[in-house]
Amino acid sequence: MLFRIITVLVCIVVFINGCNSLISLQFGTHKLRAYTMEEALTKGIGDADYIELRDAWTTGDYVYVSGKRKTDKPIIIFPLVSSAQLAQIDQGQTVQPRFIGWTEKFPAICVDNANCAPRLQGSFKGIIRDLSKEKDRTVQLSAQKFTLPADPIFVETGREPLAWYWNLAMMVAAFLIAFALERKQFLKRNAG
Repeated sequence: MLFRIITVLVCIVVFINGCNSLISLQFGTHKLRAYTMEEALTKGIGDADYIELRDAWTTGDYVYVSGKRKTDKPIIIFPLVSSAQLAQIDQGQTVQPRFIGWTEKFPAICVDNANCAPRLQGSFKGIIRDLSKEKDRTVQLSAQKFTLPADPIFVETGREPLAWYWNLAMMVAAFLIAFALERKQFLKRNAG
């Protein structure tokens, strides 16, 4: 009885989550929104969850965070700055990067070579996703170059929202499991 109730509740949560993500993907915050770095800094990104920052710079600075457990993947954390902010850094001034990029996708050899986030201009696409407290090592970024904002926007670069068909599959699977459990209970009750 308890197993059935818990399973049905979990199925309801999964169904609602899949439905919400499916709707957000088509009409809402999971839709890709592109900004130039200057636009993102001056106007903000609103409620966007999936963004592309064009004309953003990596400064060459990064922090490598190894996983504490074997299941944790290591990450690199790096500031994303505008051309104007990069010019300020070159002049020896301290800047406040509003966007902090991070990723699990990087070649392991770059850690030994100390070039995981080389200085370059580009387009960075990813989802807005906070770091866990144990992996948030943004304070280790150079204090001579960066003053961290109270609420930086963390962008997991190279990651996209779950595809629509996976959200639909979650909804259908949750519905079928809940329906099968309830049908079994209904047939058992009416048979006896």
